[in-house]
This record gives sequence, C-alpha cells and structure tokens, in this order.
Amino acid sequence: MDMKQKSKFSIIIPTYNRGMIALNTLQALEDQTSGEFIVIVIDQSSTVLSDLQKFKSINYEYKYVHIDVPSLPNARNIGIEHVSTPYAIFLDDDCVPDDGLVEAYTTIFQSLDPKIVLVAGRVIEEGSNIFRERADLVGGYVTKYGKTLKNFDTEQSGICEWAPGGNFCVRTEAYREVGGFDVNYIGTAVMEDADFGYAIRAGGYQVLYSPEPVMQHLRIPTGGLRQSNPARGMIYRAHNSVYFFRKHQRKRYLPLVKVYLLAVTLKEWLKGTHGISAFYYCSVGFIKGLRTHLWSG
Repeated sequence: MDMKQKSKFSIIIPTYNRGMIALNTLQALEDQTSGEFIVIVIDQSSTVLSDLQKFKSINYEYKYVHIDVPSLPNARNIGIEHVSTPYAIFLDDDCVPDDGLVEAYTTIFQSLDPKIVLVAGRVIEEGSNIFRERADLVGGYVTKYGKTLKNFDTEQSGICEWAPGGNFCVRTEAYREVGGFDVNYIGTAVMEDADFGYAIRAGGYQVLYSPEPVMQHLRIPTGGLRQSNPARGMIYRAHNSVYFFRKHQRKRYLPLVKVYLLAVTLKEWLKGTHGISAFYYCSVGFIKGLRTHLWSG
C-alpha cells in the first residue's frame, strides 16, 4: 500500500520530555480502523529518546522532527510545515485514541458545510470534570472575564468557539490561511487553543464539536509543559489571558480579567496549591500581557 498516495490525514503529536509516553500513543495508533493517515511527532525534548526517533509502523507512515526550543504553539506550526495532506489531526502525547478516531474525522468531513473547517473531538478524562464543566454547554467558550468554559465530553454536537488542543482536526489550507497558532502564548500555552478558534472564526469559518472522534486523556503528571513552581505558572496564565483579550478587541473587559485572575490566585493559595509569591507572579504576567506585541502570523 502506498500510504503517501492514500493518506488524507496527518496526525501531529507535539511532545516535550515524555518520550516513552509519546511512544505509547504511537503504539495505540496501530489499532486505527482506518490506515489512511501519516503521524508526525514534533519532539521538543532536551534529550532524544532513540526508540521514539526510530519508531516504525507497518500501518502508517511515521515522521520524527526534533526542535530545540519548547513552545507548544510553535511545535504545532512546525508540524503543519511537514503536512501534505488536506487535513491535520492534533493529539496530545499522553492520550489513548479510540480505534475509530481517524475514521470518525473522515466521515465528518465528507459531509460538512465548507465553512466548518475546525472540528473538536471528544476528550474523556477519568476522575475529572475538567472537560465537562457545564452540562448545558457544547464545546468551548471564553467568558467576559477570561475563564475558558468547556464541555468536550458530551453526546451532543454543535457549533462552538474553539476546539481542545489535545483532540481536533482542521483543514490544512484553513490553518495556513489564518496564520496558524500564535507563538506569543507562552509557558503552559493556556488559551492558545481558544485563540486559534477565534482566529478561525475571524477568518469567516466555523468551529464544530462532535462526540464521534474520541480520545482518552491520561493527564500524565510528569513532563509536558507543567511548571515545577506552580506559583510562577501564574505569569503564563495572566500574560496569556491579558494578551488574548487585547488581541481580540476585548480590552474593555480587562478589569474583569484582573479581578478573575486575582480570585484564582487567592483560591489556589488558600488551597495550598502555591505560595503567596503567586500574587507577585500574577501581577508580573498581567503587565507582560499588556506589553507583548501582537503576533501577525
């Protein structure tokens, strides 16, 4: 079988210091009911795992790319540079994709309105409600004060504002047309997926949530973009939130964003998640978010 000729989908998996975890995900993809896809791993790890670099599959074409600077938005954009298929699926490195995930995306895009170019898939996370915060929602939204509300674990489907970074599919041409992911989302890259959804919608397109392409998110506690200092992580959350609101002409809501960020910081401090220094880091991030030059793609 000539996999390059038949493939309509490329699966892009950014990974960072999780070589063995990413390897498990690659092995799980061997069981897909559709073999018409290519897998591209964008490895940002400081140390290259030989087994990940040299991985081979009899069921799909595999490409390994190593980059030196860790940045999730940049890794996604590098991944698209290596895509020659009409569609690109993005998966987290710590997930178990349903065997029919590629087939589900294939079926969905066969009958979609051409204006729908970004499809959010279902994300199941055992023991957590993080992907199903509100039963009345379908997909992802951003509130006026900067909280990302989401329900990516529901049987309902519908139009929404953004797709989860760990399981979505996009028309490659549309990805490139809107400029890809904004590399100004720093650190944990929180809100980078919401920003991409907003960029898609600003380009005249729509975002759809569908429960059919399913993956289980493992939320591995090591590696990835998690911070060793949770308090310092407030720099990234504050910066990215403020930057998002500036970029999308929502500056009038920045006072609400500031109150929300301080409330989150207080809540986490009272829970003992981080120390009192988080208030300082939150302020630093807020100021940095006001100063960052807007990305032009």
